[in-house]
Amino acid sequence: MPVKTFNVRPPPAQPSTDDLIGYWKLDIGHSEAVAEPMLSERRLRDRFGLCQWFHHGDEKTLARAVRRLRELGVRHLRTGISWADYHLPGGADWYDHLFAELDDFELLVSVWHTPPSLAVDGRCASPPRRLRDYADFIDLVITRHGGWISHLELWNEPNNLYKWDFATHDPEWSKFAEMIGDAAYWAHQRGMRTVLGGMIPVDPHWLRRIERAGVFPYLDKIAIHGFPGMWWPSHSNWDWHDHWHGWDEKIATIAPLVGERGIWITETGLATWDPDLGEPARHELQARMLDLAIAAPAERVYWYSLFDLDPAREAIEGFHVDENEYHLGLVTHDDQPKPAFARLKALLAA
Repeated sequence: MPVKTFNVRPPPAQPSTDDLIGYWKLDIGHSEAVAEPMLSERRLRDRFGLCQWFHHGDEKTLARAVRRLRELGVRHLRTGISWADYHLPGGADWYDHLFAELDDFELLVSVWHTPPSLAVDGRCASPPRRLRDYADFIDLVITRHGGWISHLELWNEPNNLYKWDFATHDPEWSKFAEMIGDAAYWAHQRGMRTVLGGMIPVDPHWLRRIERAGVFPYLDKIAIHGFPGMWWPSHSNWDWHDHWHGWDEKIATIAPLVGERGIWITETGLATWDPDLGEPARHELQARMLDLAIAAPAERVYWYSLFDLDPAREAIEGFHVDENEYHLGLVTHDDQPKPAFARLKALLAA
């Protein structure tokens, strides 16, 4: 199958540092207000995309996503292949169908979730017993689906225990580096562009470990994640208020190490759920965080996500363990656009 070939408004007004988010103040820093050069060099549609995961066999969400993405005029979409779900009956056929339906979009595909049958302790967050199994799976993905994929993102949030249990199985990160290094090397041999799975927190020391392991020559982009505004004094935090000084500072901490590879923000967003009120009430703030993400000085940015998670489904932490997981979309689970959806639609049309 052949490989696909693959007038923005001035930066919006920034939130005041006096704005309260829960009980915390949002310090956006001052450098983010000066993002016009990045935005003027390339159209927003060429550098800003959306994230959307698709559960195995979820035709309804797939159809809704295609309709809403076309309505927005989005070009870039980040989605994923669950290595574990690929082993389900009809798994490969589902991804054939998924990618064919998403053919209008340039796809960044994140590949993660160790199949329990291959994992050292039977969990998706643990390493495979044979580390090269991941590279072998990447080879299969490229062979069968590569014509639809622009870039492969190798794993997702590897320094997040829910995604890679480094504390139990890989405290020195040697297993992860070997696994990703083999996969990135082989992906390059196959002509596929690679992205290191987005880290959160953004940790230059962790990234230096990966670089010293010899992985960097086979990586085209380095990904980071960040969720400014998703911090509270009495609830689970998605980011760290004390560590946040704006996107410019966040990117600058790793830029010397990354060099010319380019930094992509492959997840950022803000849930409309208000933990203190116990209901969705942060719609205006979500739209303003969208503006901040658009102004970030990254080569590419992906907003997480298009849709709220269906409340009948289980999130990665468990069933409604963290209600924020169910309110990150620009559109509700019952297909009602939020104000940030209209904001992005207007910006993409400018």
